[in-house]
Amino acid sequence: MQEKLTTLLQILNYSAGLLAKKGIRDPRLNAELMLSEALKCRRLDLYLNFDKPLLENEVAAFKSFLKRRLNKEPLQYILGSTNFYGYDIEVNANVLIPRPDTEVLVEKFLERTERADEISILEIGSGSGCIATAIVRELEKAGRKYFYTAVDNSDNAIEMTTRNLLKNKADSSKYLILKRDFLSSQFDIGELEKESGKVFDCIVSNPPYISIEEYGLLEEEVRKYEPKKALTDDGDGLVFYRKLLEIKGNRELFLETAYNRKDELTKLLKSKNLEDFEFLKDYSGNYRVLIVE
Repeated sequence: MQEKLTTLLQILNYSAGLLAKKGIRDPRLNAELMLSEALKCRRLDLYLNFDKPLLENEVAAFKSFLKRRLNKEPLQYILGSTNFYGYDIEVNANVLIPRPDTEVLVEKFLERTERADEISILEIGSGSGCIATAIVRELEKAGRKYFYTAVDNSDNAIEMTTRNLLKNKADSSKYLILKRDFLSSQFDIGELEKESGKVFDCIVSNPPYISIEEYGLLEEEVRKYEPKKALTDDGDGLVFYRKLLEIKGNRELFLETAYNRKDELTKLLKSKNLEDFEFLKDYSGNYRVLIVE
């Protein structure tokens, strides 16, 4: 950063220009959010104090953020959190960054189950815990009876799910977070039901659904920084769906899907003699949620 840049507005304008040259989307917003984090202030305060000189430690913090963003590290990892369904969710490079499209999965789940007096839920692959946090807190706000069991095969994901549930003040007596490898031959849903003390009414999951071929075509900041195993099954993108259908039983499935896999998933469902299912669109008009009754 040039020596002559001393005021907040000068630094903001210069850094936004650098980000734009690097092809970063929404460069001004990125610069504002990183500067707000460095100064521990609101974005509005940046413009209320635009002629304010930055302290040495503030400049150092912002320079560190800016360097990381110029290297295409996702903004959410730099800031350490993101908003999901109105909740503040901590994230780091060990978990997938929550996407707005996944909010549709939560929304449809809450809509379709609102008449249930009591519900027991299993989530496969909790990741950051964004889905668990949103569903649990929304059920609590509605005064509904529930028990939520979430599993993941990553210690880091288990820790992050737990942190986000605690951070958002979820009732710890109504959820259980366990380490399990869903694709392992040792995975036993009956054992999980015994451990949670509940028979699961439904399964929720945003599984890795990008095929290994499509994975190579993802944007650099996704491939370089987000955990590969949370994005792709290293196969055709349907590995998790096949097993989810195997363990379904009488449970209702609420699954996020790739925007372009409706036909293949329909064929898979029919091969299992399942006819009672529905694909729902996200806010961009893409098929994003699969419900199997």
